[in-house]
Amino acid sequence: MNLIGYTCPYVPVELLSAAGFQPYCLLHGNYELMQKGTEYARIDACPMVRANIAYVLDHTERFAALVGTTGCDMSRRMFDVISEYADVPIFIVNVPRTDNPVMYSDEIDRLIKELSYLSGKDILTNITHEIIKWKTARIVLRGFDEKRAAAVSLVSTSDFHGPARSFYKGDINRVLTSRVAENESQRPHVFMIGSELSYESTNFLDLIEEDVRIVGDDVCGLSRSLHVNIKENTIDGIKRAYYEQPPCIYRRPNHEFHKFISAQLKERTCDGVIGFTLDYCDAYEFEMRTMEKVSGLPLLRIRTDYAAEKISQLRTRIAAFGEMLCSKT
Repeated sequence: MNLIGYTCPYVPVELLSAAGFQPYCLLHGNYELMQKGTEYARIDACPMVRANIAYVLDHTERFAALVGTTGCDMSRRMFDVISEYADVPIFIVNVPRTDNPVMYSDEIDRLIKELSYLSGKDILTNITHEIIKWKTARIVLRGFDEKRAAAVSLVSTSDFHGPARSFYKGDINRVLTSRVAENESQRPHVFMIGSELSYESTNFLDLIEEDVRIVGDDVCGLSRSLHVNIKENTIDGIKRAYYEQPPCIYRRPNHEFHKFISAQLKERTCDGVIGFTLDYCDAYEFEMRTMEKVSGLPLLRIRTDYAAEKISQLRTRIAAFGEMLCSKT
């Protein structure tokens, strides 16, 4: 099955799948890909954007199309670069940065027309089946999420990352048959916010969880898409669920984002916050200052470009953060 790449949780995967393609979220962070991406994008571009450009151009034959959004400016420009080097259809969904559900609805209608023309399929014919299929996969992942958020956390985020990767790669069968080992942890509970997490980040999560346990997150590539809850198996049900998911930081004013995070911190009895950002992700860097005030919890900022040589320094900082949280509990 041909892949259809996308970059944002506001793009309904059910529609991409109903068109006969395998939805594939572009979440690559391999350091070699990132370095290769500097052939096409500036050195001060987002590391993930550079890696994704290199990945798509290396695997152009696998992609039937790409779907981007107007959320992150740098991610949006990624498609301009790809279009210069690859003959792949590209569709851009305008995600409103202020409250405008009508605009979003119109954009989804336009996407449906584009996908129908591209695939030659009547998307409405398959939509109920696709909604149920993806809803079932989300239920499985929510089960794992509940275990990692338990009072005594039973599942590490590093292990949770495995089935989450399968979800974002569109491998639903693997999600449905996935198993996650239970591994109790008495380490301090932390919540993770920030930039997208790459497919290659399992070792990075292992490193963090040597000293703390990540019991929740609002990160693309982890549990962000689990908050989509389609109540009606219709196109209108899809529109409402995707638009009404907890807003990302690009929606302004973003007090609803802070309200959602604050509720999660209390619900999951968090002791601290991990603020993870990629180099040049200025939007989240600015957000960290506000989040530290809003949460009222200690916040550890981690900024990376996937370079392995920074691991030793990072391990020291995380260990100190874990010790500090332990002393407060």
